[in-house]
Amino acid sequence: MKEQKAGLLRRLYMPAVLCTVLWGSAAPCIKKGYALFAIGADAPFSQLYFAGLRFALAGLLVLFTARLMGRRILPHRDEWKPIFWICLFQSAIQYVCYYIGLSATTGTKGAVLSGTQTFFALIFAHLALPNDKMDRRKVLGCICGFAGVLALGVGGLNGFHLQGDGLVLLSAVSAGAGALVSRIYTPGRDPMLLTGWQLLCGGLFLLALGWAGGGQLGMVTPGGLLLLVYLAVLSAAAFTIWTALLGRFPVGRVSLFCFLIPVFGTLLSALVLGEQILTLRNVIALVLVSGGIAVTNGGQGSKAGRGQA
Repeated sequence: MKEQKAGLLRRLYMPAVLCTVLWGSAAPCIKKGYALFAIGADAPFSQLYFAGLRFALAGLLVLFTARLMGRRILPHRDEWKPIFWICLFQSAIQYVCYYIGLSATTGTKGAVLSGTQTFFALIFAHLALPNDKMDRRKVLGCICGFAGVLALGVGGLNGFHLQGDGLVLLSAVSAGAGALVSRIYTPGRDPMLLTGWQLLCGGLFLLALGWAGGGQLGMVTPGGLLLLVYLAVLSAAAFTIWTALLGRFPVGRVSLFCFLIPVFGTLLSALVLGEQILTLRNVIALVLVSGGIAVTNGGQGSKAGRGQA
């Protein structure tokens, strides 16, 4: 029994928690990147340029990793359509909203709000897939999650800003739609190939959009470049590890760990950005959103998607 628990600790718990730490660190690290690269909150095209650099590099890293694993990395003709649709929702729309919105809110609120993508994915799956309908557990999880969003809005406009929080929430809607598109197109195809190319294409789109609008890095420092590399490695490593876990263990058992993403996002926002996280509103929202994710993923049949890329 002890050997079995030790094996699970090494093969499931530790890698899954590592993924949630990586995904949780995204929001505070992006905001730190804005400071290191001297990208202001009023410079959306520079924010998109920064995002494009990260995801183009992440896509190359995923494809390079797939190649080292002996996998095919050149898409077949019928794989470009899935790549386009996944890229549209999970890279293009999602990160246009996320990077611009995050510049106008805190890392803590960004981490909590982005966690709601799980609930939007469940709603879209209920509407579009006949064999994946809502049940009591999923409904309860969604109610908890959206109550967390309402908790962030307590206090009127001081609590919830449409320009920042609203865009981050819209990015979660797009991520939820992207999870549905992935569910439709991924079966029977190599998920690493699809993800590598959608990240690369999405990164190039964001890079071109930012460049066309005059976006640039205001300042380039060794610290900023190291952070950019970390953000790219974060996406590539977390996806590769998560995919391996889903191949070894039941989906519900792995996706249960997703509730830790907003938890680590909040804690790391305090550590990296020095944010005051122990406000009543933040704690209530964090408990409700994380609890809702845990409830919706509690069943072994859960089809929850991965975390923030």
